[in-house]
Amino acid sequence: MSRGLTIIEVTIVLGISSIILIALMRFLASGYPLSRAVFAQASATETARLQLKRITFALREARESDAGGYPLVAVEPQRLVFYADIDDDDATERVRYELTGTTLVRGIIKPVGDPLTYPPGQEQVATVAAHVRNGADPVFVYYSGDYPADTDPLTAADLNEVKYIQFRLLIDANTAADPAPLELISQVALRNLKTNLAEEVEE
Repeated sequence: MSRGLTIIEVTIVLGISSIILIALMRFLASGYPLSRAVFAQASATETARLQLKRITFALREARESDAGGYPLVAVEPQRLVFYADIDDDDATERVRYELTGTTLVRGIIKPVGDPLTYPPGQEQVATVAAHVRNGADPVFVYYSGDYPADTDPLTAADLNEVKYIQFRLLIDANTAADPAPLELISQVALRNLKTNLAEEVEE
């Protein structure tokens, strides 16, 4: 003869179900912040990776300004200024990349006037990478044309010797949570500044 569940049995089943449900909800809740942190880190890293590619492309095209200025303007650990046609409009822009706090910004000045000049007040500034945790460590490292045989970095005083630039970004969207910071490194040879490797050396 079949019979229904007693009140005690129903109470036990509901109790066990409640415990399982609460445990499942806590598990999902504890995993949500981690998944959100992972997503934020991945997004910040992909943005920084894309910007490194753009910096590489622009530096390959570094050239004299339309006013006759040397292709490189400033070569500092966290600031790089150069001339290049970055938008294929046949005009040479003045391009500045600089780490400000934890943000890498890009400033662009287009040439204007006759004769052509690059007015600082017309610089258009945009954020290109956030959550950069380099701190006091350099974003840009500069080398001579003898790199990688000569790995001694150059200084700002060696502006005319710079032929090779390495850039490094340490990205961490949330320093208080996993995942760990991710290091992105890229490098570029300034092909328009290459010297003749076959040049004879006077004895």
